[in-house]
Amino acid sequence: MLGDFCKLYKACSICGRLKHFTKFASNGRGKSRRKSYCHECKYFKRNGSKDIFNVQILEKSSIAVAVKTKSKKRVFYSVLYEDAIRMVIDRTAGIVNSSLIHQFDIRGIVLDRDGFICEYCGGIGNTIDHIIPKSKGGLTSYTNCVCSCKRCNSKKGSLSLREFLNTENKY
Repeated sequence: MLGDFCKLYKACSICGRLKHFTKFASNGRGKSRRKSYCHECKYFKRNGSKDIFNVQILEKSSIAVAVKTKSKKRVFYSVLYEDAIRMVIDRTAGIVNSSLIHQFDIRGIVLDRDGFICEYCGGIGNTIDHIIPKSKGGLTSYTNCVCSCKRCNSKKGSLSLREFLNTENKY
């Protein structure tokens, strides 16, 4: 049951995505009291960002991207202005300031979107695959990634989608 009366899922007040209640920042008053924004958006709240998806704020130069790794470390890299705009429009990143965006956990977003079902074989998927491989210029974005099982992901490797589907029919 999802909605206003569900105690397991709630919508983040900043990014608007529906998430499990454990993905929300703790209020410090026990487990039952959680803040209205998720862990990913806590970064924006701390830095005082008002509108995290307004692309008019960004400078027209290379933009720094902050990513939180599994070990909770922050890694920074830079992207072109056009790529940063696409990431913000896809809602896979939010704007911290005019020259910095923060990339959300795309893996979790894609797996939830596809229901943990492999796009290639229909089995249980637990990894994400880039439709246009990163080695051929593909971005890690909401529109370029799909849920995949480990077997299909390793078979596809750095092939394009068309090449992979053609080799699948041969076996």
